[in-house]
Amino acid sequence: MYLKHYAALVVMVCCTAPALSEEQQVLVESKQAQVTSLDFEAELMRIPIEHRAEVLASKTRIAKLLENLLINKTLAVQARSAGIDREPLISKQIELASDKLLAQEHIARATKAVTIPNFDARARELYQVDIEKYTLPAKVHASHILVDTKARTPEEALQRIRQVREQALDGKKFEELALEYSDDPSAKGNKGDLGFFEEGKMVKPFSDAAFAINSPGDISEPIKTIFGYHIIQLHEKQQKQVRSFELVKEKIIQGEREKYLNEFRSTLFGGILTDPSLKLNEEAVNRFWTNLDSKSSDVKPLEINKPEAVKH
Repeated sequence: MYLKHYAALVVMVCCTAPALSEEQQVLVESKQAQVTSLDFEAELMRIPIEHRAEVLASKTRIAKLLENLLINKTLAVQARSAGIDREPLISKQIELASDKLLAQEHIARATKAVTIPNFDARARELYQVDIEKYTLPAKVHASHILVDTKARTPEEALQRIRQVREQALDGKKFEELALEYSDDPSAKGNKGDLGFFEEGKMVKPFSDAAFAINSPGDISEPIKTIFGYHIIQLHEKQQKQVRSFELVKEKIIQGEREKYLNEFRSTLFGGILTDPSLKLNEEAVNRFWTNLDSKSSDVKPLEINKPEAVKH
């Protein structure tokens, strides 16, 4: 739509948008097509539900939605006038698109009608048998200074990191030493501060040394890694914590509900694929097969009657 018409469309939307659920109204029209409030509602349904409020809160986005609808409906009118919708493949694609929409809506409604059991007891059972799953790992907050061996020998690097450590023990601020001496490229931005990290997230010698420090403010002996020599200062240590059942209960129950509904859908699909009246014209289907490198002896019957073959 031309830019000069766009502002007018926004004003039009301001007046018509609140009437979405009322009697169907014409929102935009031209000589070839019109967009109704029902068209708008149907298009809005294609937007994920969590984003619909954002669209309806913006006049510009509503207008853009109407603009796209008008363009598509106008082009569709022109396509029908040209007979494109009567071409066999196009006609079949339209039919399949309709089938897919109806199938999705049927599944959604059938799933919504399912009576879901109470999973409170099951949730507590799952929590108790796998409590490690709901345990927060130990973490440390630490800073480090690295002296690498790219431009010096290991002996020189070790001597340099020891000198830096002595300055730190004498009271010079660790972050200032990191800025001055660290060969870690990130030190210029973070002053050596690595934030919190879990055990095993860093290379093993480094991780072991960091978690071996007991008191905040303490500085480790020099540690050798593949990167060079480090010293580490501990800021804070968080012990492993078991999250209470009340904190994780809803998440466990939600998982069980999803599992229950997935099993319901699998049963629904399985009933379709195991229908005794089901017939497969395998010879006709295999004509679409383009794997020319396979030998005829490798050809296996299509497993159309197994529920796990269905993917949604």
